[in-house]
Amino acid sequence: MVKKGVIILLVLTLIIPVFFVSSGFTKDKVQVRFWKFTDTFADATIEKYIKLWNQSHPDIEVIFETFPWGDYTGTKLSSAFATGQGPDVFFISPGDLLRYVNAGLAQPLEKYLSTEEIKDFLPATIQSVKVSGHIFAIPLEMEPVAIFYNKKIFKDLGLQEPKIWSELLDTAHKLRKGEKYGIIVDVAPGYYQNFTWYPFIWSAGGDVISKDWKRALMTSQAGVSALKLWGDFIKEDVAPKTLPGSGPDITMLGNGIADMMVCGFWGVKQLQADFPKYDFGVFPIPPIDNKHKSISVYGGWRLMVNAKSKNVEEAVKFAKWMGVDQIDFPLEWCTVANSKFSPRKSVLKAGEKYYSTPPNDIFSKVLQTARSEPAFPPEIVKAVSDAIQGVMFGGLDAKVAAKQAETSITDFLRNYKGGIPGM
Repeated sequence: MVKKGVIILLVLTLIIPVFFVSSGFTKDKVQVRFWKFTDTFADATIEKYIKLWNQSHPDIEVIFETFPWGDYTGTKLSSAFATGQGPDVFFISPGDLLRYVNAGLAQPLEKYLSTEEIKDFLPATIQSVKVSGHIFAIPLEMEPVAIFYNKKIFKDLGLQEPKIWSELLDTAHKLRKGEKYGIIVDVAPGYYQNFTWYPFIWSAGGDVISKDWKRALMTSQAGVSALKLWGDFIKEDVAPKTLPGSGPDITMLGNGIADMMVCGFWGVKQLQADFPKYDFGVFPIPPIDNKHKSISVYGGWRLMVNAKSKNVEEAVKFAKWMGVDQIDFPLEWCTVANSKFSPRKSVLKAGEKYYSTPPNDIFSKVLQTARSEPAFPPEIVKAVSDAIQGVMFGGLDAKVAAKQAETSITDFLRNYKGGIPGM
């Protein structure tokens, strides 16, 4: 009898697992698709931490996919969502935030974050991802914009760092030699060009719209002046009309296309890596005159979770692990793989030595007066973009371009029913 009982037990041991598997009692591995733009310089860091995640979370596999900058910031992401094929977790820029929030595609995250976790973020960074009281993304970084320049050329020509716009334009003229331009500003229409233009209208005392989103302000003296300046860069031939790389690509400065370039904090690490012997300096975006103050802008990608995902909980768990639950990835991402500021106080403290080292210390000062990139809807972005393009390449007078933008924005705001960032 004992022998017979042992045989029965062995048979059951073999049968029961098969029964549970065939009956669906084992949990299938969940796959979370994570998208961002391709960055050959820093993507290895993300891949490293995704590997750690997958090793420690055998039930949730993260699939990492990247796409060329122009595709990702163009139509790749929006087209994927339009066909119901959007990723579960994705990088989102401040300028694109409302597109997904207003469409109901962004998962609210506040219920997953403790009070202490929220307090670890700088207040302005949380406000920048909050709409109608909900937190719709996890801030990963802050990248203030300034102007990089060739220190050797400045020294050879006896040039000083420009303090106001007239000096900036004059310096650009003095640097213009042969095929080399004086300054690089982005020439492609869209979010990034707008992003690097905003500090100029702010540093002239203006803004695109009122804080309550009731009025367009593009025809202010500040708006007209900021448009005219960028138009003058092209009309006076001190900035190139076309660029061999994407707008954020600081290697254009290192390759000698110009000796000044409007760029963000990320450019520091890229120049140091690709052009270790290039002697560069950094100065804040100059104000229009001595009566105004320099005001920069900081961008920074955020992690957003697809509200329509079949695996929302798992997607949130991964996004939170990357941006909130640990300090290792944010610190390595911001200070080793890149040159960026973390939006988290704990990470900033851990990176104090890095942020106080030149030229990073200049950006630390710039950040103190910087504003978050506005999260405007696509309609406002396009109106501003059309105005910038109009003065640079369309032959429009700055006043005419500003008026056209203001009319378009006013018409849009009159019927706008979506959310307002920071509220």
